[in-house]
Order: sequence, then C-alpha cells, then structure tokens
Amino acid sequence: MKKQVVKVFAFLFLSGTIQAKEIKINSLNDLAKYASQSNNTIIMESGIYKMEDYLTPDVIHNIKPDGVNRYAMINFSGNNNTFDLTGVLIQVNTKLLSVFKARVSEFYVSGNNVHIKGLTVNDIGDYPTFKGGHSFTVAGDYAKIEKVTLNVSGSSPYGYGDLLGKGKGALVPLRKHSGMCIEGLNDTIVDCSIYSKAFGHCFFVQGGRNVLFENCYAEGVTRTTDEMLSETSGPAFDVNFASVYKNYEGENKITPGYTKSLNECGFRMYGKGGVNGIKTGAVTAVNCKAKNTRIGFAFAKITDDVLIKNCEAIGCEVGYNVGGITVENSRGDAVNGPLLHVNKGTVTNVELALIPTESKTTVHALACIAGNNHKITIKKWKNKTQNQVLPIKIGTTRPPANNGFSPLGMTSSLGVILNNFTGMPVELNSETISCEITTNGEVLNYGNNNKIINK
Repeated sequence: MKKQVVKVFAFLFLSGTIQAKEIKINSLNDLAKYASQSNNTIIMESGIYKMEDYLTPDVIHNIKPDGVNRYAMINFSGNNNTFDLTGVLIQVNTKLLSVFKARVSEFYVSGNNVHIKGLTVNDIGDYPTFKGGHSFTVAGDYAKIEKVTLNVSGSSPYGYGDLLGKGKGALVPLRKHSGMCIEGLNDTIVDCSIYSKAFGHCFFVQGGRNVLFENCYAEGVTRTTDEMLSETSGPAFDVNFASVYKNYEGENKITPGYTKSLNECGFRMYGKGGVNGIKTGAVTAVNCKAKNTRIGFAFAKITDDVLIKNCEAIGCEVGYNVGGITVENSRGDAVNGPLLHVNKGTVTNVELALIPTESKTTVHALACIAGNNHKITIKKWKNKTQNQVLPIKIGTTRPPANNGFSPLGMTSSLGVILNNFTGMPVELNSETISCEITTNGEVLNYGNNNKIINK
C-alpha cells in the first residue's frame, strides 16, 4: 500500500513540474531571468521600467550573439512560457542601441511556444543603432505576440526616406532601426501596433513560415521633397540634395513636388532569413492597416501561398506592391503614390477598393500592372468617386525602388483581366496583348488583340 501511495505522489510531483508555474515579478532583472527558463507563466507588475537600469556593463559583457552576430538586450530563450506584461512600459534609451558595437535586438524570442502579451516599448531619443537592428525579433516557433506596441526611433540618417541610399552606393552611411522581424514557424502576431520614427520596416518576415498577422497596425511619417529641399544644413544639404534615384529628367536629384515616407514598409516579406537562411513560406495578413509607410504591403509568393485580406493602406508611397499572391476585399488610397503595383511573375489575384483621398503632391498612376494573366478588380470605396484623375497602366513596371519621381518602365503583358469600376482611365501600352478590360472609364489601347468592355 505504501509503495502505491509513493508512486501516486511521484506522478503528481512530476506532473506539476511540467505545468506552467505562475510567478509574479516587478523588475527587468527578473524578466530577463525567467525569459531564459521554461514552463512558466510570468505576470509583471504594471509600471514604467528603464532598460538602462538592467543593461549594466556586467550584463552587456555576458550577453553572447546569435549565429549571425546579433545581440539581444533581453532574450526569451526558454520554451513553453507565457509573459503577461499588461500595463508594462519599457523605455529604451537609444544610446543603448550602440553598446554592443553590432546589430542589436531590444527583445529577441528564440524559444519555442512563447506567448508575450500587453507590452509597450518606447525608444527614447534619436541616437542611431551601431549597425542596424530590430526592436523585436521573433525567431522561435509557435510564438504568439499579442497586444504589443512598439514606438520606434533611432536610425541615421532620418528625414529623407531611402533617397540617400542604403547599402552599396549610399550617399550617406545608413544605420537602420526596424520594428518587428518574424523568422520562425507558425508564429502569430495579433493586435500589435508599431509607430515608427526611424528608417526601417515596421512588420517584416525573413525566413518565417506560416506566419499570421491579424489586426495589426503600422504607421510611419511622411514628408514632402519640398520640405527636404528647404533645409540649410544636414545630410541632404551636404550632398547638394543628390539622390540615388534618377528623376524624369535623368538627374540624380531630390525632385520637388513629391511626398516621401521616412520609413520602409508597413508589412514586408523577404525571400529568406534567420540564423539558418531559411526560405520564407506562407504569410497571411488579415484586418491589418498600414499608414504613411513607403509601401503598405510588400508581399510576394516565395514558396507557399500568401494572402492579404480585409486590409487597408493609406498615405503610403505605394499601397500594395505584390506578385503571385491573393488580395481579397482590401482598400487603400493613392494620396502619396499608386494604390497598386503588380509585378511580373506568378499570377496575382487582386480585389481592391479606392479610397478617394486626393493628393496635394505629384502622383503619376493609380496602378501599374506588369506581367501575364493577372486578375485585378479595382472599385470605388463606399461608392465614392475620386475627382482627381489617375490612370491604371497595363504593361507598365514600377519605378526603381517604387520611388515616385523616378520614371515608370514598360514590359510585355499578356492575358491580364482588369475590372475597373473606379471611373479612372485605363492605358494599355504597345506591349500589351490579349488583355480583357471591363471598365467604366476612358480607355487608351495601344496594344494588340485587347478586348475592351465598356460599362
């Protein structure tokens, strides 16, 4: 009988050890401690916490980089953890972005099955990163990041978007600071917001597979090129307002009359990424919104299906820059640049509504569609008509880096099906063949064997 009791007790003890323990904490030291452990539920006392109080020289000295030489201020390396950080505000002095002399993530989720909810992060100041980095990196599998808000700053130069270049050939050395990077398998990002005052992406996927963005919001800042040209000092002034992109006159100059985002994309996919350079897989964005970013949604098929559904892009240089994916029941405006760019390659299916916000600066097109056999529907939003006339161009490629004052290109486009119910004109260039256009607007048809249906 005693042996049986002992066995039952042992079973109960072992069962308890694999269940999450609920632990209450009130310091960043404790957060970092339990972030490296497993099978816990951590509840942090609400309040304001300063990263500099935790990230002392001794802590910095003992932090090791990952396989691609990125350092993390706090690494959530444990597995099967929940962190309830509701009401927690962590302030990160941007001076800390350079302490590792390398790429840095403020928060790095490398463990699996980690759930983080309720956190707000504020970058304080405008000191740039040393070699770039992210506010939040999600590299573990089956992560859920919920109701996290990132207020991002800390890049250089800032105030010109990508006009001064990035990487090789940049006119000024660039140190980016992006928002949230997703690199894991089956990660869910829900009810998260990023407000960026830094040059870098808001939400982006590098090597992530089966990634879901739901009810997420990305917001950047815009500025007119006229404002840039009015400066009497600064990085652009120092290079005589040169740009890495040519304008319509063939000059590498910042050109007046346009609006630029000071950020990169609201939601972006890359071909591969992460420590192991894995190809990016399926990505879905549902009920998400991008405002004032360089591109609202820059998604393309890489290995698996990609879906944008019930989303919105407003105030962006380009609302949707897509290829080989499906866009359903989404919307956007053309106030600072085209609503849509469809690229050559795999067939793209798009359903968008045009929000009729009129531009105060130059925009050259409502949409540019390049490639074969795409199916595109653009209609009025809430049956509201845009008075400002912008053409939908078939057989037209986007300008370099989607830059508004750079010339559009031309390519052969075959079998495109366009349903245009915006009242805007449609232009088919001389390299369009066998396209079918159903439209309630004017048509300029310079192609061959194109079918026009007026409605």
